[in-house]
Amino acid sequence: MHESINRCTIMLLQSLSFLKLTLLVLLATLASTKHTVAIMAPTLYHVPRTISSPIYQALLELGIADHPIRIETLTFADLKTPEHLARNPMGSSPAFTDDEEGVTIWESGAVLTYLLETYDTDYKLHPQPGVASQKDRANFLHVQQYIIATVYPFVASLFLHTLKPQQDQDQDYVATATEKWKTLLAPTLMQFLGDKAYFMGDTLSAIDLLAAKPFNNANSLGILEEFPTLAVLFAKVQALPSFAQAYNVTLTVPQEEPGRSMVLLPGNERN
Repeated sequence: MHESINRCTIMLLQSLSFLKLTLLVLLATLASTKHTVAIMAPTLYHVPRTISSPIYQALLELGIADHPIRIETLTFADLKTPEHLARNPMGSSPAFTDDEEGVTIWESGAVLTYLLETYDTDYKLHPQPGVASQKDRANFLHVQQYIIATVYPFVASLFLHTLKPQQDQDQDYVATATEKWKTLLAPTLMQFLGDKAYFMGDTLSAIDLLAAKPFNNANSLGILEEFPTLAVLFAKVQALPSFAQAYNVTLTVPQEEPGRSMVLLPGNERN
């Protein structure tokens, strides 16, 4: 009888050991699966026809959109969700995350610069440090900042204002802003461009893609054509297949103004 009890005890202990081993394997598998799910590919969060469009277009030109950079297209409503606000508290577009590197950034200039420095290893769209001249590097950074900080928000605000019903528009503001574009902003861009085919010389750069965003709005306003060299440059960028994809024409625009280009500034859900 004691021998039978001992045998049962041994069998029970063996069963418990097997169950323990099985449980440990299961827990390890679950932990591994959880880790895999949590680490998402580097992702650009993008709303078509906002300042994220030239960034998306740059990724397309580099051949890295979708892989290794994942593109998640959002709506204006998505920008105000808790999920997006967690990655971009401004509730705007773009945002970029790289879980593996612990990167979460949303300022468009920072996003563009980070992506170029990290992924444009052949220096197709930006000057190569140590190889390009200090002047070219300085000009690249200068024009990039001028477009993002000065030209884009100014033209975007003017464009947004003209989307209002005619009776609600401040005609003095429209006239003053249009005059500033014609006498200061556009001439300054023409000075940066000079007699070159593109802002940085004979080949396309990220600056040209970036400039296409305010040029698109200026074109909609009818104030680009007075500056033929800027209009020609915009036409070149617009003709690229990547432009159509990055500026996906799916947003609703006022029916009385077909083809008008949409913009997004911080604090605006739909612009």
